Amino acid sequence: MQIRFHSVMGVLALRGIGMTLALFFSLNAAAQSINSRWVGVWYSDTKQRLEVSEQQFNPGSEKCKWVGTRPAKSSACVAFYEGSISAAQVTSQLQQAEKAALDMAQRKSLPAADLQSIKDDFKRNRQAMQGMPSIVFRVVKTLAADDQKGATDCSDYFFVDQRELYYVMSCDAAPDAFSIRVYKKG
Repeated sequence: MQIRFHSVMGVLALRGIGMTLALFFSLNAAAQSINSRWVGVWYSDTKQRLEVSEQQFNPGSEKCKWVGTRPAKSSACVAFYEGSISAAQVTSQLQQAEKAALDMAQRKSLPAADLQSIKDDFKRNRQAMQGMPSIVFRVVKTLAADDQKGATDCSDYFFVDQRELYYVMSCDAAPDAFSIRVYKKG
């Protein structure tokens, strides 16, 4: 009888440890803190400001609370880690957007000045990528309270390397709107 009692107690103890570990890891995953590399005030070439702290991720005038992982629902702007991206993937997005933008411009028979403007924009985007290391970056996304996942065909995200922070925005319906903005710590 005692052997059976100890066996049952051992199983219960293991289950308790397992549940405690599961709870610990789920709470830890839900509360991912932002890497210290992000923290600081960043400025783009056009003096756009991005302020990042352990509690806030504030692009421009938006005030987003850092929550670590995508929430199911939010009543305010939030920022969180979501996936990763490589420099090669960003380059591929840039090339696809450029091709789509030029194809769209040709179909619409845009004036030469507009076509040149599109080409110049993509040239600036390629230049922004020149110093980007060929590694995989962890992505930060922001989500406003009124945003619905999939409600728009536009996507934007941030990532940071050793020296610079990058913001990438793209829209399927408006490929000419693709942009890469580089921020430097102020």
